Amino acid sequence: MQGLGFKVRVWIMGLRPFTYPWIAVNTLLGVSLAGFDPAVWLKAFAIVTLILSGAHFFNSWIDYVRGLDKPVGGSKPKPYTAGSQILPQGWLSLRTVQLSTFALWGLGFALALAFTPWWRLDVLAFMALGMLCAVGYSLWLKVRGFGEVALFLGHGVATVCYSYAVVKPVDLTAVAAGSLAGFWAATLYTLDQWQDVETDFAARVKNIAYLMFSANMKPSELWYFTITGSYTLQFGFILLRLLPAETLLTLLMLPVAHVIGMMLDYRFEKGILLMLLAMWLYALLASLGVLLSGYIPI
Repeated sequence: MQGLGFKVRVWIMGLRPFTYPWIAVNTLLGVSLAGFDPAVWLKAFAIVTLILSGAHFFNSWIDYVRGLDKPVGGSKPKPYTAGSQILPQGWLSLRTVQLSTFALWGLGFALALAFTPWWRLDVLAFMALGMLCAVGYSLWLKVRGFGEVALFLGHGVATVCYSYAVVKPVDLTAVAAGSLAGFWAATLYTLDQWQDVETDFAARVKNIAYLMFSANMKPSELWYFTITGSYTLQFGFILLRLLPAETLLTLLMLPVAHVIGMMLDYRFEKGILLMLLAMWLYALLASLGVLLSGYIPI
């Protein structure tokens, strides 16, 4: 019988804490562009983290019930998480996962309502969008091969725009920054799913990872598309004056990006860990560029 310490470690695993730095830097980006306030950033980070953590337990619950997560032949453990195994291996009960889902969502909504005036419907709207993506990913989008849509809107647009809206009403600057973050989340989700093509999706869903794998494309090709696309979007938003030029501090990440491209084809597990680092670093550098320059939002 497993001890309490083991159960706690597994429960933390189910939270998927590897996503927390991503939420930290995306909320930082939104708050920095709106007018940085450390207290507001911490509130936004805490609320989004609670909603996302509940979504991770919800995904474990739904994938287990549908038979996508199983001890053998299901979703593979990733180098950064074995969250797909917490139910198939019997490490946590289904009831524990269900209760954790609703407890985390309830706490997140309670904090959001406590910190948000009732008339700020725009703030609540972006929180609702994030929640819709959290539920929709597990129930509909993932199994239909459109998981990237949930990642683009949830991890990117909703997260950045929510944290921006807590400071000031959302405008095109917030949408541009959220779209950049969403582009990263969506394309790197495809790389994340690369490992599951043969087991989790090939016989069920022809998603983007499956189609690229079937076309004999290399993971590095998608990675270089991510890098090229993100910087093209960023330069375009800057030329349109939707983002400040100070966000180009992200260019410091390019040497790391080159190394990751080589690693993905030859040492995939280490490459995907570095890919996570790059995803965090991109939004962090954009935020630091804004903060260090003394940028004042209009």
